[in-house]
Amino acid sequence: MDSSVQLSTEELYITGLSDKPLELAVLAGSMLVLLGDERTIAPDLALVIAGRKAPASGMIHLGDDNLDINNHNARGRVEYVPCDFACPPGMTVSGHLSLASAAAGYSRKDTRDILSQLYTWCSLEHCRDEEVAELSPGDRYLTAFAAACLPIPDVFVLQGPFPDKLHPLLEDLCQGGCAVIASLPEIHYIPQMTNRIAVCDSDDVRQIVRLGELSDACSILMRLRVRFYPELPRAVMESLPGAKNVLAIQGGYEFRHPGLSAAVTNLVNLARANSRQIVGLEVKPPSNSELLEYFTADDETGEADLFCAEDLDI
Repeated sequence: MDSSVQLSTEELYITGLSDKPLELAVLAGSMLVLLGDERTIAPDLALVIAGRKAPASGMIHLGDDNLDINNHNARGRVEYVPCDFACPPGMTVSGHLSLASAAAGYSRKDTRDILSQLYTWCSLEHCRDEEVAELSPGDRYLTAFAAACLPIPDVFVLQGPFPDKLHPLLEDLCQGGCAVIASLPEIHYIPQMTNRIAVCDSDDVRQIVRLGELSDACSILMRLRVRFYPELPRAVMESLPGAKNVLAIQGGYEFRHPGLSAAVTNLVNLARANSRQIVGLEVKPPSNSELLEYFTADDETGEADLFCAEDLDI
């Protein structure tokens, strides 16, 4: 990963209720997820980082030269993709992208070439002549994303959730040196190429963790729901190796287990030993509030920092 900084904050207070400044540095080729639904600061923070909303105070800088995001020279270096993208009635995909291309400064000849590549890369060939308003949510988002690619920005800011088929495109961008920042409401939307996750509450970013740390937390906090036929007595269920906090639910049980593979193996063995069939098995990931409590339980107040030795190759 490139160690150059694509975006950084300086004494940034997101709202007047924020109790500490957010000190954040996003490296070239990295992806940061702002985890939190509309009840948290995550969606507003994405708007602030994209220059679409003013913070309570503080600065956002671009690149190693610390260019202010609101400077006119920063135009086109940060592109924002909303989750509620819409076009005027009658506007087609090709019409919208042609206008976006002209706005980005491409000539008519260059527009034909670049749009041909975008249609293929974003899998939009099948709907280039369709009205944007008539597209599926996934194709509509990809259309907005394609338009955001035209200025060739350094930083992409995305409001999610977005379709899974966008994930490999984001990976391509990161490999090319762009930085990607995505606001996502729940953990199951997080792409696998994510480097850091900023866990947000209603006022602040409370913790920034690695994807591996998030996976470990999910393994600890996940709950499994299982149903047997015929029903299994609670005392037998409580004998399942590794099961904790067993709760009775309609037709079965909900419990925690430190390992998904081990839990499934133990459940199969338990069912066979008691002449039962497993008729339902569901994995419930932890909620954002559970993750927030887990990551902040023993932490002292400090600065959220995206840098680490691994990123900087030191």
